[in-house]
Amino acid sequence: MKLKEIFTIFMDYSGKGIYPFLFLVALIYLLATEKDSKIRRVLLESSLVITVLFFFPLFKMVMDKVEEAGTYYRILWLLPMTVVIAYAGVKLIGRHTRIGLAAMVIVLVLGGEYLYKSQYVTPAENRYHLPQAVIAICDLIAPQEDEERVWAVFPSELIHFVRQYSSEIQMPYGRDMVVASWEHVEHPMYALMESDIVRIDLLAELADDYQCQYIILNKAKNTEGDPESSGLKKIAEVGGYDIFRNVDVPILKKTDTSH
Repeated sequence: MKLKEIFTIFMDYSGKGIYPFLFLVALIYLLATEKDSKIRRVLLESSLVITVLFFFPLFKMVMDKVEEAGTYYRILWLLPMTVVIAYAGVKLIGRHTRIGLAAMVIVLVLGGEYLYKSQYVTPAENRYHLPQAVIAICDLIAPQEDEERVWAVFPSELIHFVRQYSSEIQMPYGRDMVVASWEHVEHPMYALMESDIVRIDLLAELADDYQCQYIILNKAKNTEGDPESSGLKKIAEVGGYDIFRNVDVPILKKTDTSH
């Protein structure tokens, strides 16, 4: 039963790609042909041990006791798949030029796919490979050198990216709210931000309670109430988002110890 579960995890990890399978072929080829003992120890034998452990049911049983649920596939991250495949390809082409080039063409044809055909992949907008709107918002609300880190409430579609760009902006809830498989208590601000109609007065009240200086709202979101009367001052519009400054919560100076 465990072995079947392991193979299912491996197939899910592989998806529609052939690279994990190509790695296994390359590993077998190098184990049979590589003579350099250093390369064998560092690149091949270590990969073999990790691969065997991954497919070993007893190891899976032990890992189930100590790991987070659903993260067993991360063991495959330890495998230097790209290096092993590339080294095997170079070695094959060096020894058998025609066969190697033909194999390379076959691999490219079978394994290649137009990247941007996927709904989850878009052309990079900047060198950070993050939505430009997130960068612009973070730059706008980031604290000055003499200020403490600020707190900001972001809609769920942006919270993954904020921490990747800046550690100067804190959030009352994070990625734990949007991963369905993680057990968590829903944060009241997240529940309000994700509701069909966002009550501005309640949002401002919670922002005061959690000492959040900024609120970012998707302009497409239905809202109820007047931000100005609730102490929320609109300071900018960035990429389809309204940025509000919660004037009731001050931004502390680094020398200020009153908070």
